[in-house]
Amino acid sequence: MEISTILFDVGGVCLTNGWDNISREKSTVEFSLDYEEIEKKHTRVFKQFEKGKISLDEYLSKVVFFRKRNFTREDFIKFMCSQSRAFDSTLMILEKLVANKKYRLATINNESRELNAYRIETFKLNKYFECFFSSCYLGVRKPEWAIFSIALNVLHKNAGECLYIDDREENFNSAKKTGINSILLAEPGKLEQRLNEYNIKL
Repeated sequence: MEISTILFDVGGVCLTNGWDNISREKSTVEFSLDYEEIEKKHTRVFKQFEKGKISLDEYLSKVVFFRKRNFTREDFIKFMCSQSRAFDSTLMILEKLVANKKYRLATINNESRELNAYRIETFKLNKYFECFFSSCYLGVRKPEWAIFSIALNVLHKNAGECLYIDDREENFNSAKKTGINSILLAEPGKLEQRLNEYNIKL
């Protein structure tokens, strides 16, 4: 079956991860926090955060501002946002895919609502993608099979018509189990090479 739709993860494929363990560790250095304490509290609530069940403000109250700090929420949010960077090689490929008008493009990504909105706006991702199947909007997150099922149903596509790209093996495996053609992308710079394996024309 010919591929007509390409589904992208965002963090690790299009951009750096929004709020991963590396960013959290950096925040503990920047703001002189106890990494183990912050990480333990993050682990308790991050799934709710990414599923849109709690807001950024609620997340920060539970994970960082559960005691008085010598910095503000605004300072911390600014730092969180600063961790996002674009992979220019991927954005160049997206520009070409949009220009040739052969494929429908969408995302399937795990992200909290506020960071997702920031990243979409800052990096103009809506120039490339028709839909954002983001965990914060759907209330389910990868690797749950339901998020892939929702995307297929909304797009009215068979799994065999779609190609999914992710940098995490558990998400790659979940997509494969639904029948979606999938690429496990270890390095963003190799995306064009991996697309060629599926005869995707740029």
